Amino acid sequence: RMAPSADVDALDARVTDEFARAFGGDAVADIAAHGEEKLARWLDLVLTKSSSADDDDDAKEARERVVDATYAALQARGAWPRESWRDAYVLAQLRRCAAALRDRDGDGETRAESAREAMLAVDMAVIVGAPVDMVVDFVRACERALGVDGRREVSAGHARSASTSEWLFPSAAPKGDRGDHAAQTRLARVHHREMDLKTFKQRYYKTEIPVFIESLGEEWPALCKWADLEWWRFVHGHRSVPLEIGKYSDVENWREQVKTIADFVDEDMLPSVRGASTGDVAYLAQHQLVDQLRELAEDYAVPEYVSAGNCAPSFERVYVWMGTAGTITPCHFDTYDNLFGQVAGYKLIRLFLESDTPYMYRTTASKSTTRHSQGNFSAVDVEHPDLDRFPEFSLATAYEVIVGPGDFVYIPAKCWHYVRALTPSISINFWF
Repeated sequence: RMAPSADVDALDARVTDEFARAFGGDAVADIAAHGEEKLARWLDLVLTKSSSADDDDDAKEARERVVDATYAALQARGAWPRESWRDAYVLAQLRRCAAALRDRDGDGETRAESAREAMLAVDMAVIVGAPVDMVVDFVRACERALGVDGRREVSAGHARSASTSEWLFPSAAPKGDRGDHAAQTRLARVHHREMDLKTFKQRYYKTEIPVFIESLGEEWPALCKWADLEWWRFVHGHRSVPLEIGKYSDVENWREQVKTIADFVDEDMLPSVRGASTGDVAYLAQHQLVDQLRELAEDYAVPEYVSAGNCAPSFERVYVWMGTAGTITPCHFDTYDNLFGQVAGYKLIRLFLESDTPYMYRTTASKSTTRHSQGNFSAVDVEHPDLDRFPEFSLATAYEVIVGPGDFVYIPAKCWHYVRALTPSISINFWF
């Protein structure tokens, strides 16, 4: 089934009227002002030609030209040339969505493929930063066309009890998988019931000392629902997410790829959970998934500790990390305070205080890659350090902890941290 014509007309009208007035016209003007006349003309056609004009080859070509040109620039630079380029990409993808939803030619499978193309177009807009409030009507129209709009309502009873163990994340961490760097110190540990906000603020936040917070998320519905890959596949399998494929250290073969959650589960997560992985890793890393899939916010509670900074809002961002065993986030620091929590599976975390920065061999930006361009990464493999190359790293003190479902770690701003998934894993973190 496809979306009714009236629904698609309404989506088209939002692009032509609301979005063009709000920021589309400014994007055209900015692009033209910088001498990019072709892109400006294409974007102007995107704004003025609705998807009902598909017999107009110029309108269709304009959508594709804008998407291809802007995304190619993003891939080449690692960032948009200017914000107007991102706006152009988002607008063209939303027009693409409407055109695909309007396509009623062909048999049922052809129409289903058009609906999937429409859903992908919206997700690509969200992945690059389109506000979810702006595209919610597009998402709903795509889900109606796909016939999956009722799955959220039946999902509550679908988790764990409906799944066999082959769909579930491991319930214990493997033993003896700890690297070979001997300078390790156990991180301070406290149960969340023994630490109120005032105590956290005085003992850890103000002193910038990391701490393991046991069982902080123990009552979250996410610990049950998110640990069930069948639930992810059934309820959210039609949505697309950005992945990192390959080991981060293997620069030649590491790549970024967008997959549907269904394909991510089938091709990457399930083999890892079943112990039949090919050895490659796949990682949904530092993605604002709870913005893209807003119903996920019902499955957890924002910990009160994030209000320690007395800022408004109380936290800056929420990220979800989901991947196979063996994913690694290299040692780095952030400029935000971080409350890092484990939802499913197990991870090893190593931390180094800011005072150890002189021993961490901070990287510098490279002209050949956009990696580590902010200069906040360490050049050291902290689990297998080369002390001939980095002799002063031996002076740094590594604090180590293994986190399991419901556990959290407070990581102060500018505290170095390294994370490796011991099993298939899902994590969530709050910057504040």
